[in-house]
Amino acid sequence: MAGILAVVLVVFIVMMGFSLLFPILPFWALNLGATPFEIGLIFSAYPVAQFIAAPLWGKFGDRFGYKWGIAVGTLGFAITSFLIPLVPAVWYLILVRFLGGLLSSAALPSSSAYVGAASPPDKVVRNFGFYGAALGSGMVFGPFIGGLAANFGLVVPFVISGVIGLLAFVVALLTVRNLKASGRGRRLSIRRLPLLKKVLVLMGFVGMLIMVNFEAILALLIKDRYGLGAREVGYLMGVAGLFGAAVQGNMGRIGRYLSERRAIALGFGVAAAVSLLVPLAPNFLILSALVVILVMASGITQPSVLSLLSRGTEGRGAIMGTYQSATSLGRIVGPPVAGFLYEVHYALPFAWAAALSLATVVSWSFYVRHLDPHKV
Repeated sequence: MAGILAVVLVVFIVMMGFSLLFPILPFWALNLGATPFEIGLIFSAYPVAQFIAAPLWGKFGDRFGYKWGIAVGTLGFAITSFLIPLVPAVWYLILVRFLGGLLSSAALPSSSAYVGAASPPDKVVRNFGFYGAALGSGMVFGPFIGGLAANFGLVVPFVISGVIGLLAFVVALLTVRNLKASGRGRRLSIRRLPLLKKVLVLMGFVGMLIMVNFEAILALLIKDRYGLGAREVGYLMGVAGLFGAAVQGNMGRIGRYLSERRAIALGFGVAAAVSLLVPLAPNFLILSALVVILVMASGITQPSVLSLLSRGTEGRGAIMGTYQSATSLGRIVGPPVAGFLYEVHYALPFAWAAALSLATVVSWSFYVRHLDPHKV
């Protein structure tokens, strides 16, 4: 358990350092003369690099040990954070962000593979709940710290982010014992994955599409329909993130009453209902409640998907790397699709999310009925 808690701490530190830069990067890019399009490239460079590199880093962790995957990812994140204030032009900034995505994508596949490998079978869902809570709470606290640090100058958040990355690197080296895949697992090909694993990876892509669909246009909806601004959006996302982290932190208790398969169906079912209701919300308070419910549903779904993905002893790193690659692809594709649909009609992105969620529930329910539990 000590090793899992250490990994959870590392994940929290990394996500806090990563999200700390969200409110700062656009202003730093503007100081370099970036256009809105170039700012979009700066943000998209990171997930594009993760999409490319995550499966390879997953296999690296299987072969050399998950501890070293975590170490490479945290050190790479720290170095590129320190480099950002030194770049002289926009395109160098895009390149550094891409390099940061390539290197830091080593951390999450290995950390999630470690949690799966080190957890007793009856504690897998609980521990992935802790893991998800660390992800979520790190993303909540990071922007808040970044905003405070910016009061001392725009360079300060990048320095803090780099220091946080180094702290995570040291914690990983000193506290995480090295686990790796079996001999066969090191040579695992994604083509040889059981059908269930492929389905779960696809669900990771769909789930991310749904979430970034909300992230991309929620602020626009709140501004256009309720006349509110960035402060209210920030409060809402912070509160929703805390509720989501609380749910994931209690997955051990929830898992006693709800199997992974039912939790996945429930999570996507709630997402379908919320997506249909959001455009109809008559005021900001009801909209806020719906968003909180959506994030809590995601907090049930993600640990359940990761728990099922981690079963078996072969190639956890490769599997988790492929999963991260799929979620990165969702983060790349989702925002432009949501933006295009919103331009047509404000309700269309939510109808799209509802259709995706409902299709996932129906497909998953059909699949589970024909699933051999011994082939999970």
